[in-house]
Amino acid sequence: MACAKIIRGARFAASPEGVRIALGVALFVMVLDFASFDAFRAPPEQEARRAAAAVVFTGAFERVDAGLQLLRAGVVPRLYISGVNADAGILPEGFVAQFQARNLDIADFPRLVACCVAWGTRADNTLQNARDVECWAHRHGVTGPLLLITSRLHMARAFRALRNALPELEIIPYPIADAQTGGGDVAARLLEYFKRLGAPVASSFAEPQRLLGPFARNCPTPL
Repeated sequence: MACAKIIRGARFAASPEGVRIALGVALFVMVLDFASFDAFRAPPEQEARRAAAAVVFTGAFERVDAGLQLLRAGVVPRLYISGVNADAGILPEGFVAQFQARNLDIADFPRLVACCVAWGTRADNTLQNARDVECWAHRHGVTGPLLLITSRLHMARAFRALRNALPELEIIPYPIADAQTGGGDVAARLLEYFKRLGAPVASSFAEPQRLLGPFARNCPTPL
């Protein structure tokens, strides 16, 4: 009797009606997931102050600005910026001048940067950003929570990548609005949503060298 029920269930699942129902359920779940995948909010200041450091994944200047402002306010003790390179529109030798002009309220900007800001120049995508932060955290013995600063739309993908790279550390999301991701624009949200869905597949099937670049084998020597 039980075997007969299993067989009937299998036949129904393989029938056109079963396939339609399965597709409908899958679509419903995807719609719910899409509605909430970027529902991140900045934590209260008290929560952010627990972080041992803030880390920024470049991609828009507003992300770096947010990290610098948190550093200036004493919310975080140090800041690491991953992806300071020409692809992100930032060059190490011009960093101080570029971001001092954007943050005129920060007194003695060069001293703040020299004291408490570090960056990596090799990362060119989200997975590389995560590996870059992993290398920096291990190199400097960081054991406390990390405050992850990136755009709200990018946060789900960035958070997953960093959590996979540093499973032993607590990651506190600190999403911000930036011009690059288009705020609540549906097209921008769809693009980022499908990037998030495709990231695990790419990690499983793409060549490590293609995805991780200089981080494919181990941590490269800092420049």
